[in-house]
Amino acid sequence: MWSREIVKSNAKAAIRGGKYWMAFLVSAMVSIVPSLIEWITGYQEVNDKWAASMGSGVIQVESSVFMGYNLVFVLLNIFILFPLTVGVYGFFVRNRFDAGRFSDVFLGFRNGYGSVVLTNFVTNLFIGLWTLLLIIPGIYKALQYIMVPFLLSDNPRLSGQRVRQISRLMTDGEKGAILVLVLSFIGWFLLPIVLSVVLGMIGAPEFVLNLVVTLGLALIMPYYYATLAELYIFLRDRAIQTGMVQPEELSL
Repeated sequence: MWSREIVKSNAKAAIRGGKYWMAFLVSAMVSIVPSLIEWITGYQEVNDKWAASMGSGVIQVESSVFMGYNLVFVLLNIFILFPLTVGVYGFFVRNRFDAGRFSDVFLGFRNGYGSVVLTNFVTNLFIGLWTLLLIIPGIYKALQYIMVPFLLSDNPRLSGQRVRQISRLMTDGEKGAILVLVLSFIGWFLLPIVLSVVLGMIGAPEFVLNLVVTLGLALIMPYYYATLAELYIFLRDRAIQTGMVQPEELSL
């Protein structure tokens, strides 16, 4: 069995001292890249104009242009953000053993890129389709497949079907505890948002409010990723010991 307290305590130890700032830079990549994609494509500007058109009835952006920008934005996220996320998760697993390097962020692009993209796409599609039915089934599937990026970081060439199967086996009987673990971070995530609201009430400028939220969340994310990595390492070791998966499948 694993306990939330021990997992989080080990996570803190894994990013303590000088290792924190490397972990911070790595985790920040997941936020920086989507923002860069928005800026390069002009996605947010087009969305704002579309929203203004809906509110005023005056067409500022053609629907075909709006749909085109959204399609490009989604595709760029699929082909860039999915493998990047796998690399970030892989860094935190390796960091646990003092082997994490910034270059780990790009491992999803170096090995099995096509498999990484396709597996993440299909997995997120499954989760999305279940969420369309009801929120609860969507959450259930998200928890069931929460280990997919970690598994891909160990072996990017593993088939999507096998990756999802292993994740299901690893999280069997653990989804409630995993949900509680994830929810235990809500206070941390809400803290910069609440602080931003308070600053807004006393008249702080908008850029300050955005900075507080962005920086606050960025400072918390290394702890969150390290915690999930600790959980993955425990569940992975147990899966190997019980014969659910062979070490060779995960390049161990």
